[in-house]
Amino acid sequence: MKSSAASSNHWLDIDDAALMTLLAEHGQDLNTLKSHQDAASYSPGDEAVLVPLPAGWLRLGMEDDGRLTGQWLSDPVEQRPVTVPLVFVETEIDELRGWVVHNRGIVPSLAWWYRILRDPRRERYAVTIHDRLDPEPRLVLIGIYPDMVLCEGQSPTVAFVEPHPDDPDRARARLLPVATTSPREVPRVLAEGPAAGVRIAPCSTRRFIKVGTGVRSTRTWQLFDATWPDPKAIATRETVHDPDLVDVALLEGEPVLIQATNANGQWCIGAAELDGNQVQKPWCVAEGEGQVCQILGVNGSALARISRGDSNGRTEDLCLMSLSEAPPAGAEPLLSSPGTFALNWNIATTAVGFVAVELTAGSPAVNWYLDRAGRVLNPSGHRPRADVRFVRERLVSSDGYEYAVDIRWPGCSTTFRGPVILMVYGAYGIDIDLDSARELRRWMDRGYAVATAHVRGGGDAHRHRAGSRGRRDRSVADTVAAVEWLRSGRGAVTADTLCVIGASAGGFLAASLLTEESVTIDAAVIVNGYIDPLEALLRHPSLTVQADRDEWGDPEHDPSDREVLERLSPLRKLTTPRAPTLVIISAKDARVDPRQGLTWALRSRELGGDVTLWYDPDGSHDQWGARMQPDVLIDWVANALEPHKTG
Repeated sequence: MKSSAASSNHWLDIDDAALMTLLAEHGQDLNTLKSHQDAASYSPGDEAVLVPLPAGWLRLGMEDDGRLTGQWLSDPVEQRPVTVPLVFVETEIDELRGWVVHNRGIVPSLAWWYRILRDPRRERYAVTIHDRLDPEPRLVLIGIYPDMVLCEGQSPTVAFVEPHPDDPDRARARLLPVATTSPREVPRVLAEGPAAGVRIAPCSTRRFIKVGTGVRSTRTWQLFDATWPDPKAIATRETVHDPDLVDVALLEGEPVLIQATNANGQWCIGAAELDGNQVQKPWCVAEGEGQVCQILGVNGSALARISRGDSNGRTEDLCLMSLSEAPPAGAEPLLSSPGTFALNWNIATTAVGFVAVELTAGSPAVNWYLDRAGRVLNPSGHRPRADVRFVRERLVSSDGYEYAVDIRWPGCSTTFRGPVILMVYGAYGIDIDLDSARELRRWMDRGYAVATAHVRGGGDAHRHRAGSRGRRDRSVADTVAAVEWLRSGRGAVTADTLCVIGASAGGFLAASLLTEESVTIDAAVIVNGYIDPLEALLRHPSLTVQADRDEWGDPEHDPSDREVLERLSPLRKLTTPRAPTLVIISAKDARVDPRQGLTWALRSRELGGDVTLWYDPDGSHDQWGARMQPDVLIDWVANALEPHKTG
């Protein structure tokens, strides 16, 4: 074991120039890869979104040349243009030459729009804020995290997260007037916390903002009124750990705090008047069975996503409830879905109505437009595909722990036998949501079933803690049990062949499966994988080191944490991998050192393993393969699984 680790050290310690040389020698630039499948014709103009604004409906779309355009429409159904298109000009900014657009947004109540840009040479971000009538940016902020919110008030302000100027291990959230003459003026600091441990999110009432501080397992969220000269946190009825469960609505023109709680299969939505930074006269708005996943404040109402489920699956309802101080009511759904409703596009659009984007595995996203009373304005919206099957099965791990596996497969049969893709993550309290996975339809169109296991390490606070730090072996055990279940034929889906795909923290689980003698997998894909936390924390800590120590342990200072990570270390356990493996690396990844993926690939080849290495010379952790044809990855998996096909 020690010789394996020692032989890998020289790859972990190389400089940037040597990294690029080794990638070019041993890998393939994924921007040069071609698919043998007929790629569907696509242009940016194929995607557009309707935004309800106070003056009507605005269609936002992308031209083939990358320009963002707006078009006023008569209504969301017939969509007749009523004005000439409005073009959001992409002006070149001297200090941001060569930067690429990471995100765009429009804030209708402020008549502003913004761009978040990324430096392709490193994971660094900037924001440019524009008046809708002026193509030149009003404000340019460089060196921020990709979180920012525009806030309304007498003087519009921007809230953003930046590295702390005096401590490289910390970050802070601050406010700045859009009309400032200097971004370096005396800051209005909302909160400070560890690097990568400060987040911000908008409220529906745009003068308020949510700020989260702390590493993920202990992060708490507070609300601030951006119009105050010296903003102070607003007291909430209960400590907030999920920003989707708190918001600020307007009731008869006055701000009202709304907050949802979940316990023992029951939910409750409460409201309270806001008096300065204190809550007054709280009351219960509605309650019922299930779990509130997200709540938004609409004028005089609360809009909630409520999940209900059993062992065979789940249903998500979209419900609108009055904020009046009447006796608590139930929740009659406006819309129901076997998938999920994304409400993120609804911010600041409630003057005309609101938008709910229905995401269902294997189906195109469906935009539902509703007026303020909850009436659906486009009743002809397409429903999810009928040829996709859904199931949630309950498994038992080796120590008796019970957890769920979500599976989707093509066709109308109640069972499936064939190739299966198992997507793994299992860390940081995060689960993979198959309904929102864009690539899912392509897998199913090629005949694959897709599964994900909600193992310990992901999910709510209790399940997260059950698989973090010294309990990390439980994540591995749960994933092993999921593989065995999918191959056993005891459930609705039987994997004749199985490929495991793990990105980021999922790379640890994928690599762990490749070293488990008792597990049979036929192929593996590791994307920007945090393959070996032990090596990362001891030798190459990233900007997110505090969050990583909270998640994986502190092997430098805690002997018990070190013992666990040494025992689980995929690099130290690596022998000849039994399955073909594809390793994908982003050379500009600032969160997971690309040397980890390189080391795994080269060490595996030394031991005789069948390993393919792809790299994106300009890719970052979450943005890679922008020019890669969409079916290239599926082609690789299909070729890797071909020798294992039966029948």
